[in-house]
Amino acid sequence: MAEVFRVDLGGMVELLSRNLYSGPRVFVRELLQNATDAITARQETEPGLAGRIRFITDGATLSVVDNGVGITHDEAGALLATIGATSKRDVLGLARTDRLGQFGIGLLSCFMVSEEIVVQSRSVTGAPAIEWVGRSDGTWEVRTLEQPPSELADFGTVMRLRALPGERWFAPGILEELLRSYGEFLPSTVMLESPHSTVITEEPPVWEQAPAEQARWCAEHFGFMPLAVVPLHARAGGVRGAAFVLPDGAHPGRATRHQVYVRRMLLSDKVTDLLPEWAYFVRAVVDTQHLRPTAARESLFDDDLLEQTREELGAQVREWLHALAKEQPREFQAFLSAHETGLKAMALTDEATRQLVADAVPWETTVGPRTLNQLAATGMIRYAPTPAAFRSVAAVAEANQLCVVNGGYVYGAELLEQFALDRPDVSVREIGLTEILGALTPLELAEEAWFLTLVSAGRAALSAVDTDVVVRRFKPSTMPVVYLDGTAQFADRLAAKVTEADGSLAGLLDALRPPAAQAARAQLVLNADAPLIYQLAGISDANLLTHAVRGLYVQGLLAGQYPLGPQARVWAAGSFESLISSAVERNHP
Repeated sequence: MAEVFRVDLGGMVELLSRNLYSGPRVFVRELLQNATDAITARQETEPGLAGRIRFITDGATLSVVDNGVGITHDEAGALLATIGATSKRDVLGLARTDRLGQFGIGLLSCFMVSEEIVVQSRSVTGAPAIEWVGRSDGTWEVRTLEQPPSELADFGTVMRLRALPGERWFAPGILEELLRSYGEFLPSTVMLESPHSTVITEEPPVWEQAPAEQARWCAEHFGFMPLAVVPLHARAGGVRGAAFVLPDGAHPGRATRHQVYVRRMLLSDKVTDLLPEWAYFVRAVVDTQHLRPTAARESLFDDDLLEQTREELGAQVREWLHALAKEQPREFQAFLSAHETGLKAMALTDEATRQLVADAVPWETTVGPRTLNQLAATGMIRYAPTPAAFRSVAAVAEANQLCVVNGGYVYGAELLEQFALDRPDVSVREIGLTEILGALTPLELAEEAWFLTLVSAGRAALSAVDTDVVVRRFKPSTMPVVYLDGTAQFADRLAAKVTEADGSLAGLLDALRPPAAQAARAQLVLNADAPLIYQLAGISDANLLTHAVRGLYVQGLLAGQYPLGPQARVWAAGSFESLISSAVERNHP
């Protein structure tokens, strides 16, 4: 014969009341939920009934009075004394899905603030009034009252608690704060009497307010004035609410806390999984009719319904961003100034966000700001991988109508590489030296002869830094040289990594090594249209040319904001001194 488990009720009460909930403060929420469920049940047969919930305290004792459906003698044992029993039970004829809580578990929270719970109730069925007494040791009893308690002139329930020694949870100030936190938007009137009466509930709730009022609510409760307020609604979860756009930069991956109400009762102000991870730049306040709370009712149950709701809400935030970019460019720029880096970070792993970035976020190019989709319309995107590389070619490329994208910002190159995978019809690659040189005007054969001596001396002067010297004609003529970094240095650094690595990593790195034919040396491009370069081509003094070219090399590095290596620093000082010395000697032999 099978035996049943023996359960220590006192130990069960201690375990659940102390470990199910995060702290004693939730007892106020549980009392509000029980009262609200009872009122909702009565309103089903009396639709015009105005719900009332009274919290009466003297600091040491607390009475909570509602004008709800009440309970009978039999229902008291079934609901109050059974852990996990729910106010949706068929015994009350209330098999519906619009109740907030579970009576049995909800009462456990009260044992964190009181050794004993007294429930006195008068049922709408006309049954005699009853009194149920439960204790923290797990014992309980129920009896019939000859007279209803004085607080129950009508039907309803009174719950009485006595504070634990030394505890102040029933102090009027603490109770008011907790009542406003959990119950300020409940549809029933909530009163605190101590002995002065204070109305706790406010109308309308924040999700029904105008955007300007919602913004003020955000400033008061979240601590910031939002850049914008985005309306939220989801049919799947029966959600209404608002998302507030943070006014300053937030970091992707940081948990964003949202404030969630369940049928106008606060669930938690620390819910982190209501919106998709990529929507890190908003904080939301919502009310839900259908999303399920966890057993402790301090977070949402992570099920398919929550996932569907999360997708709906995320789509609305994304639609708002698209509309902002198209219809309110100034406001969109304000958003980007705060969140562009984070938006790009999320775009690396979220395709829909990446599409938004490609469509709406302008990139710096040598022909002015352009979005990736605008650039893709040409079928080709060329980018400089670092800010230094972009700056070194920007003036020349702009003057010669060569479009180069600055891929050197945070996540820039990675996004461009991912965009290339998204759009195989578009050629996306790092701009090469041959492309830049190809955009510059080559010299005629007769003109090249004039610069042969200068080119030969320049190559010899820069052999120590593995940099070639070429002459082209380009705009602006006021720029005598431009320095172009090459792939040879990259290949050398990669070779060192391949030597250090082993196994599959070595194979991967070796696959990235450019073929010898494609490895290009750095280039110092002399501008044939610059007066200084033309004059240097007519000088035969080899020593003077050496110092002049090295000085121009240093100038090219500085113009592109490349770091000066040890050799460049030596030349920066030596060439300047030698050129001054040569000038002095010519003028004062």
